[in-house]
Amino acid sequence: MQSPSRSCLSAILAACVFLSTSAQAQINPFRGSGSRGLSPEDNQLLFESVARLNAVEPSHRGLSEAWSNPQTNSSGNSTILRVFHSRGMVCHLVRHRIVVAGRPAPDYRLTWCRTPTGEWKIKS
Repeated sequence: MQSPSRSCLSAILAACVFLSTSAQAQINPFRGSGSRGLSPEDNQLLFESVARLNAVEPSHRGLSEAWSNPQTNSSGNSTILRVFHSRGMVCHLVRHRIVVAGRPAPDYRLTWCRTPTGEWKIKS
């Protein structure tokens, strides 16, 4: 049986497949519930590190960015596994390794694409 936070994440990621691009921008796959998930500060640190990772030009496979929050004992590392184009957008397949309150969480692989406006969003 899956833990509640893992089940919730699976449902969120499954929903990405069926949502429009604008709706996907509102989804945070790293949000947990209560003490089992990342704090708002953890989420901010994570997304800031992903923004730095995606901003590197030229990007390449193996490029990584890390973040850490000593106050919550949470940390993570995001690594570009693949760089490609989809529908005219530059995209990165990124592996996210996250430790929540000192406990390793499952790895997440998400595709981030740069929209025509220059914004990076999670692609379904």
